[in-house]
Order: sequence, then structure tokens, then C-alpha cells
Amino acid sequence: MVWLAIIMAVVSVAISYRAMNQGHDAPDMQEPKAPVIEKGKPLGVVFGKIKITSGTVYWWGDVSYSEIRK
Repeated sequence: MVWLAIIMAVVSVAISYRAMNQGHDAPDMQEPKAPVIEKGKPLGVVFGKIKITSGTVYWWGDVSYSEIRK
């Protein structure tokens, strides 16, 4: 049973090392695409349970980013 654990650990380390050393290029940083509110569109208020067919996003969160430097 100990041998099985040792073999699994060696295989796991080998797979992790191989995945870590593959030469993938990082994707380009894209500008976040947050939905915007249309001027003049009424703001919906929901009371109870209903099915919303066309929702409006009022706040999307902090969409700023900063470059990570090592």
C-alpha cells in the first residue's frame, strides 16, 4: 500500500512539473466589458417571485486592474 502512495506521488509531481514548464504565452489583457444602463430605461423593482426576462445591471463592481510584477 505504501508503494502505491509513492508511485502516485511521483506521477503527480511529474505531471505538475510538465504542466508548469509548458511554454504557453499569457493572453493579452482585455478591457473588461461591463453592461451599461440605457438612458431613459425604467429601473425595475421586484417584489416576490417572478421571472426576469430582461435585467438591467446597475453596478458591476471594481473593474480596474493593475499589472502584476515579479
